This record gives sequence, C-alpha cells and structure tokens, in this order.
Amino acid sequence: MMNLNDRPDVQPGSPWSFPTCIVDDLSTGLTVVRVPMPGQKIITMEIGLDAPLSAEPAGLEGLAGLVVRTADESTTPHPDAAFAEAMESIGASYDGAAGLAGSHVGVDVPVTRFDAAAELFVELLRTTSLAQTDISRQLDMARASLAQTSQRGSALSGLAAARALWPEGSRSALPTIGTLTSVEKLDAEAAREFWTAHWTLSDAVLVVAGEGVEDLDLSVFEQWTATGSAAEIVPATPRVGGPRVILVDRPDAVQADMRIQQATVGRAHPGWAALKVACGALGGTFGSRLNQVLREDKGWSYGVGMSARPLPDGGVATVAGSFRTEVGADAIAEALSILTSDDDLRDDEVDSARDHLVGIAPLQYDTAGSVAHQVAALVRAGLAPTWVDDHLAAVASVKADGQEWSANTAWRQFLNPDDWRIGICGRAEDLAPALAERGLEAVVVNPTEVLS
Repeated sequence: MMNLNDRPDVQPGSPWSFPTCIVDDLSTGLTVVRVPMPGQKIITMEIGLDAPLSAEPAGLEGLAGLVVRTADESTTPHPDAAFAEAMESIGASYDGAAGLAGSHVGVDVPVTRFDAAAELFVELLRTTSLAQTDISRQLDMARASLAQTSQRGSALSGLAAARALWPEGSRSALPTIGTLTSVEKLDAEAAREFWTAHWTLSDAVLVVAGEGVEDLDLSVFEQWTATGSAAEIVPATPRVGGPRVILVDRPDAVQADMRIQQATVGRAHPGWAALKVACGALGGTFGSRLNQVLREDKGWSYGVGMSARPLPDGGVATVAGSFRTEVGADAIAEALSILTSDDDLRDDEVDSARDHLVGIAPLQYDTAGSVAHQVAALVRAGLAPTWVDDHLAAVASVKADGQEWSANTAWRQFLNPDDWRIGICGRAEDLAPALAERGLEAVVVNPTEVLS
C-alpha cells in the first residue's frame, strides 16, 4: 500500500509527433498547407510573406513592421474603425510581425465563424488603407517603444552584441522596429509602396490550422492576386574587425545585462541538432554548466540562458544573463571561460539537455497558432512541414561523443573560442575598468547610439 509521503513513479511520456500537414496549391499559385488539429476550436490562418527587413530601403528601417502593424487599422470597404468592429463582431483577432526572414500576418477565429473571417482577411490583404492618420498613430507607438527600449538593459545589451557581431549598418544590427532616425522618415506613401511591392503571392504561403481545416473552403483566397518579384535576402556575414566588447552606459542601472553572441551554422546543416544539444548542455537548462556555475555556485545571477536560433542564412548562438554590477565583469569572464573550456561535455550533461529539448516540444506546439507559425516559417525557408519530426529524431539521437555530429563535435567546430562578441549594459564607470582588468577592453556608448 502506497504511503501518502511516497514519491509517485514517473512514467515515460507518450509518443508525440508534429501534426500531419496537407500541402496543396490554389489556382493563383499560392501554396496552402492545411494542418488538422482535432480539439482546436480556434482556427489560425497565417500567411508568410516575402517581406523581410532587408527589403526595407536604406534609411527607412522599421517600414516592414509598420506595414504589418497598420494593415488591420482600416480597409477600403471598411474605413476607419469599421474593420476592427467587423472583426470584433465575429470574435476574430489579427496579429503579425516582420523579421529577417520575412513578414507574417494572421487571423485567429472560432471555427464557426471561419468563412466570415477569411473574407475579412482577404479584404485586408487586397485593400488595406494604410492611411496617414493610422500610420501616424503607429509611428507614435514606435517612438514610445524606442523610448522604453532605451531604459531596458536586456534589450540594449542585445543590440550592443549585434552591433559587435554584424557589420556597421547591417539590418541585423539595428532594432526591428526601426531606429530613432529612420522612424522620423516613415510615412504612408513609403508604407503603401512597400505593401505594393512585397505583400504579394511571390514566395508566399498560407497555413490554416485547427479542427476540421481539411474540409474548409479556401477559394476566397483566390481573390488575392497581387504579384511581385522575390525580395533579395543578403546573407548575414559576421563583422571583420571592429570592437569585440560594446558597453552601453546607463549610469542609473541597478544591474549589468549581458549578451554574448557568435554566428554559426543554421538548421540546414546536418550538425544543427547536435549544436542545439550542445547549447542546451552549456547553458540551455537549469542544470547546464553556465547556470550551475554563475547562479548555483557563485550566486551572481537569477539565471543564465543559452540558445541557438536559425537565420535566413546560417544561425546565431546567444548567451544571456543579468548580474549584480560589482560582479558583472567577473561573470562575463567566467562565462567566456566556460564557453571556451577544454573540458568536454559529459554524457549526463548531454543526456539531460537532449531529453529536455525533446520533452518540451509538445508544449511549444500546443496551439493552432504556434503550429501554423512554425509551418509557415519552414515552408518559406524551403523546408518540408515534416522537418520538426525529423529534427526531433536527430536531437534524440545526439550523444556526447562517438558519432559524426556529437554534442562535443558541434561545440568544437561551430563555436569558435575567438569569435564571441559581447554586449553589456550597465554602469560604465564601474564596469569598464573591471572589464579592462580581465582583458576585455570595451567601447563605451550611450543608449541613443545603439538605437540610431
């Protein structure tokens, strides 16, 4: 008989796989992916657009996101607030974002109101107004966002690391929402020109996920016929030379925020799964080396994280953490020591990181929205919707050593000890001399400089 104080046995999780995808094309050439998800009563329609940040004209950074955020403000048939009221009346919501790989826009709606929502979504794609009054309101919000960013150490350290990693002027090194300078140059005319050129069928994909989507009539999307040329995505090439450490001075900061980055391979590389596991063992789980040393052993931080994420061409590995100012320089030096250590990852470290990555997958894709977004990103990247299952199988097979792409092989080959670039935000008066004592000469800038 089991005592109430006895620890229950933990059973292995049930097998999980990414939802099955049904791929087709409309008569217009638009690629359509249906993802049936029984029980998901909220349907997500998402369109991936060939409208990346790199397609923005020089000096007009922030334009791609501005078009996405303003598109649902009004349309020709539903001017002013009428479009929002029409969406609200059927319980539908619009969302979207612009990024380095492209823009994505989507609508969530109860399955019982799908047809009405699809008509409104197509109306938005075809006749969004992008009126100056709406654009002006969104620009005011962009200015407010930049003002908030100027007070957020985590965001400033990330921008500083990007400035150190990518060439000066590279879109990867600038805020997604635009810079303090570029936001002042954006207007409705520029927005409409960008929309006309890039919100087209060129390299676009429509994903519909939720219950019963295999039976939905999608013919309304054939009314969207805008055509255009493919946007040119310039490969992100890491900076040669330049400062290795950039320190953003915030005299009133109560802590030191850190980002350590380097460019690496992307998800098309056969060693991507091993790199993900290696990053997990180094800093991606609570029991990882960085977290154990900097949080548990030293008590310098509430937590340190590490991850690798794909870019349109290649990928980037990032370490992030926040520390008390008086130990900030020591923490960064210790983190670099761990990242460049000769001590290979142990079997138990790799096993834990691997099992964590496989175990959290069902949580990452538990809604129609998360699944639709992943599928749209994969298809636009030239990968099959089945990539998630293939990737997780590859992750599950990673070991510490003894295979072509082991965790230690990925660590040694993909994360060069000399290529780490560092962004820090905090009190330069204290941090700069402390960093210099540890061989880390920092270029000191102010928040305005990294936001311009």
